[in-house]
Amino acid sequence: MGSRNASVLFFAAIALFLFLHFPSQTEATIPPELVSKVCPQSEIRSYEICVKSLMANPKSLMATSAKAVAENALDMARRETTATSCFFAALLKRKDINPASKAALESCSSLFKQSVTFFNLDGLSGGTASLDLHYALDKATECKSELSAAHVSIKSVTHKLEEWSNFYSTASAAVNAVENPDH
Repeated sequence: MGSRNASVLFFAAIALFLFLHFPSQTEATIPPELVSKVCPQSEIRSYEICVKSLMANPKSLMATSAKAVAENALDMARRETTATSCFFAALLKRKDINPASKAALESCSSLFKQSVTFFNLDGLSGGTASLDLHYALDKATECKSELSAAHVSIKSVTHKLEEWSNFYSTASAAVNAVENPDH
């Protein structure tokens, strides 16, 4: 029994040591030199939101180059575009949606669905990342215009579009940092 207790104590000591000496995900950060290349170019009004957007993907914490950060940011924008498309589709299934808002919401669902297809192209490796992002921004702008014209005022829609915009802006800044490293 003594050797078993010693083994348990030994492993517990190692686990405690590792727990105390390795940073948690909340303490881990993206290398500052990479953040300083990306976030100042962001259209987001807040540097902190840019950093938070980047850190939303654990892969960003392991990035060692601006290209890796950009690939991760594109992946997050792609996922957020998909989530936004699904959000509008789910919203349309609700019974409490004003019928006057339905056409604009259907259009937004379709527009974001179209954007998803462009995000699934080659991105940075194919040299289309900037175009893919601009296409997505055009579709989001069109969605916002249609919502405005239809006088749609739903808090969750506003929040979702703002969230999408944060990921878009971060991805755009990251791609810009890779494609135009001198700026």
